[in-house]
Amino acid sequence: MPLWKRLLRLLAILILTPVLFLLGCQSRLIYFPNPYRAEYETMLRSAKGERLRFSTSQGVQTAFYIPARAPATGLPQTVWLCFAGNGSLALDWLAHTDDWDARFAYLLVDYPGYGECAGTPTPERIRESGKAAAAALAQHLHTTLAELQPRLAVLGHSLGSAAALMAADDLDVRRGVLLSPFTTMTDMGRIVLGWPLCHLNLHRFDNRKSLGHAASRAGARFVIFHGTEDEVIPVRMGRELAAAHPQAVTFHAVPGGHHNDLLDLVSPQIAQAMADVTAVAAP
Repeated sequence: MPLWKRLLRLLAILILTPVLFLLGCQSRLIYFPNPYRAEYETMLRSAKGERLRFSTSQGVQTAFYIPARAPATGLPQTVWLCFAGNGSLALDWLAHTDDWDARFAYLLVDYPGYGECAGTPTPERIRESGKAAAAALAQHLHTTLAELQPRLAVLGHSLGSAAALMAADDLDVRRGVLLSPFTTMTDMGRIVLGWPLCHLNLHRFDNRKSLGHAASRAGARFVIFHGTEDEVIPVRMGRELAAAHPQAVTFHAVPGGHHNDLLDLVSPQIAQAMADVTAVAAP
């Protein structure tokens, strides 16, 4: 074989190897599903939480409803749909909900393949789970999704911010708090892999688009918290998302905050932001 052909074959191998690797292993680089340990059951009982089981294209899914601690008649004042980061589980929010407004209830949503949920995650499947979990909650509360919708708000961290914004887009939710959101998954790929490999992204989360839809609706109010020392998702991404919608989105940079300690650092400020955005549009 001529030398030029051998060189061409080598070049093709060098190009195709990372491409095939990224296409075949992409999910493992984005999602880190975990099962629940025994102590989570104790936490759930302590919070008087209830499992909500529902089905999607991925099979049986499980979300967790945490009722408001303050006595109330009828529907809760606000139900926060909560979506955790890619290495966390829905019930990890329980470490903080006791510190937040006692009038709030929570629907803690896991992704397909996480916790007690069947299947594997993709943006479309996560989106499907968010909508189905809200419908299951409406049924559990003996109401309709249309009746429940004005009482919904979203809370998400990291990948969970993308899930929260998709739910907000689909369910016409106009209030939310986002922690460490990225702009798009392709932008994240550019940081990790560079150009042009970032365009091999098959999991096209797009928070610019989802937030644009949610923030354009009448009365929309969202708050973003982002650590200035975030080593995973640059603070400039959260700042960019907020700057695109100055009338609807408030941005808070958290000095010294990293990616995984942000929730612990600003839990009281998150509580205040949750109270502020829901006070404006309370049913």
